[in-house]
Amino acid sequence: MDECERRERILSAADEALRRYGYQAVSMDKVALCSGMSKRTLYQQFPSKQDLFQSLIEKRLFCFSLPVREHARTSEDELIGLLDDLTAHLTRPETIELIRAIIASASETEDLRDIMNSLKQCGKSNILQAWLSAYCIQHGHPETRIERKTQQLFSMTAGERMLHALFHKETDAEESRAIIADGARLFLIGLHAEWSQSPVENA
Repeated sequence: MDECERRERILSAADEALRRYGYQAVSMDKVALCSGMSKRTLYQQFPSKQDLFQSLIEKRLFCFSLPVREHARTSEDELIGLLDDLTAHLTRPETIELIRAIIASASETEDLRDIMNSLKQCGKSNILQAWLSAYCIQHGHPETRIERKTQQLFSMTAGERMLHALFHKETDAEESRAIIADGARLFLIGLHAEWSQSPVENA
């Protein structure tokens, strides 16, 4: 077993242990047991329990690649396609189960809240933020509040669909696409309206 495979096996075991026991009750011993590896091997890959679960959450929720949409006719189509793909990732059954486990444990421990706060902006892996930043620059308005704008866009689209998936077993694909498209268009209209009212502020 190479190092990447070993690391992935440990992350899968941590995912399983989090769902089964909750964050506070999970120990490195339990993760080792779930993974079939020694605790020494775990510590070679992850120096602490917090490092392990930060890696798990970052990889499962935020670190993924989306296909390049070369045939998108407009920036709006490109954004809607990106949001569709992002929503598909965030509403997969295994992703939703992980999010439920995180929510269930978040009130129990400061560690998990610290992990989620540190990952909320997703850093360099925030695909949506990267797209929006490039879009603003392309239109001559480099946005100084890009993190807040990204959160607003996410909340209106993929975030709304993720919340829906958390509380409903079934989702209508056509309805989901329509909500995402409406949210993306409304956001872009609002962004351009804001630029037209205060062009100097955002330039």
